[in-house]
Parts: sequence; C-alpha cells; structure tokens
Amino acid sequence: MEGREFLTPVEIIRSQQAKNGTVPRRPRPNDRIGFSFSSKDRCLYTVQSLKALDAEGGFDLIWNDGSTQMEARELARNWRFKNVRLVEINCGVRGGPDRAICFGLKRLLDLGYDYIGLLENDVVLHPGWFSRLRELFAQGFEEGLVCGAASVRAYESRVLEYRNRYSIDWASGAGMVLFSREAAQMILDQYARLAMTTVGIREFYAELFGVALEISDWNFWPVTQAVPCTLDFGYTPMLYRHGFATLGAIPSLAHDLDFDVRRFLRTNYVGLDKNNAGLAHPRRTEVVTWGAPNS
Repeated sequence: MEGREFLTPVEIIRSQQAKNGTVPRRPRPNDRIGFSFSSKDRCLYTVQSLKALDAEGGFDLIWNDGSTQMEARELARNWRFKNVRLVEINCGVRGGPDRAICFGLKRLLDLGYDYIGLLENDVVLHPGWFSRLRELFAQGFEEGLVCGAASVRAYESRVLEYRNRYSIDWASGAGMVLFSREAAQMILDQYARLAMTTVGIREFYAELFGVALEISDWNFWPVTQAVPCTLDFGYTPMLYRHGFATLGAIPSLAHDLDFDVRRFLRTNYVGLDKNNAGLAHPRRTEVVTWGAPNS
C-alpha cells in the first residue's frame, strides 16, 4: 500500500483503465437505452413504480414478470403506458431474482441496446431521473472515467467519494441501475463468479482504493465474520477490476417502497448536503486482515 494511500479514487480508476485498456466514451444522442423491469406479485408496489417510471420517456422497456397471483399477472398483461415504449412482456419468468436479472440482461443485449438497465417493482423514481441518469455517463466521460454503471438510487452507505453532483460508489445493486453495453455483457458473462462475502468486499476496497469501508448495514456481524452477500454486491468490484467506474447521483432521485432505509440499512439517501464532501470512508493506514482474501 506504500504510496497508494495518496491516490484519489479517480486516479486509481484511471490507473485500472490504463491497465485494462478501457477508454472513456462520450454518450451519443442516438444511443438506444433499454430497461428490464422485473416484477413478482405486490401489485400496489408495481403500480407506484410504473406510474413514476411512465412520467418520462426516451427509453424502451421489457417487462419480465414472475408473478403467481392472478391480479399481478393480469396487471402485466393489461397495463398501458403513455410515455414509455414497451417492447415486450415476458410472463412466467421464474427462478428467483438472479434468474430474472440474467434473463433481462441477455434479452436487452440480444436486442442491441447501447445502455442496458435494471429496474425492480419496489423502487419509485423521482421527476428528472432519466435525464440525470444519462448525464452521469457524460460526467464520467468529462472526468476521464469509463462509466460502466450509474444509478439515481443513491445510499450514503454505498459511496466511496462524494464529488461535484455525483458520487463514486462501491456498490450499485440491481434495483435501479444502468450499465454500458460492455459492462452489462461482462456482468452477464461472469455472473456465476460474482459471489463475495462481507470480508471479501472490505478487503477488495482496502487493497484497490486504500479505504477501510465503514458499512452501517453490516454492523450486525463481527468484522471478521465472512457473511455471503447477494450476487449484485459483486457487480461493482468486478467492474472496477476491469477499469469501469460506478457512479451515483447527488442527490438521490429514487426511494424504496418495501423498507425504511434508515431502519433497515442504517443509512440515508444521498442529499445535496453531500455535494463535494470528499471521501466517505477513512484511509487504510495500516494492514488490516478481516479474513482470507476474496473469501
């Protein structure tokens, strides 16, 4: 770690880009953007999510529904959009969230989209979310970063560094995220190898970024206990390994319906007060051993 503690996250990401040969790309006006919307029952949540989603246009949507309840299955068949361009509905997508995620990524890749997003039916988007999401990729380009993933659902507990109107994040999740085509293909290709534990994630960011993650929603477990994470926690580390950054919006333009973020995750949504606030975690000043590397 000698010397690395003085590098900023941006400098480290640029170094990873040079190592992997990834080059920043400016978003183009004619880029095609598609989202995979996943739903399973919970009609009240789905209706709230869809109404907010349909308040804006400029993107395509495929709807992948794994509902077992008749009311929810009928909702998927009968919903009429005003602004969103619905490309297709895929009913009976079963097998759990990872199966639905992989199905949606593959389908959007097959359809040839330049940017590929994931949305779940328990997230409500706020006005202006879509233009802000696209802008994050442009901001990354202006900073010389290859933005592989961006989200407008921003948790303080997922941030590495707060910059001017955007954050550099250590996790994106699958509930609301937009990937570049290259990043989406990489995640799909390596999905079975994304498994990490709490210890492995802490050690990854300590080694690459020189920070000691202070993760509020993991305080249930001892620091040395390697607890398995859901696979979407592996998206961002895998992207950083290959020189792709994950960026978040300041402020957050989304909220969750199925839990209170303060009570459940012990954090807050990112607000304007975090603009340009700097590093969100302390520097790692000594060798820290939480467990076996990448355990």
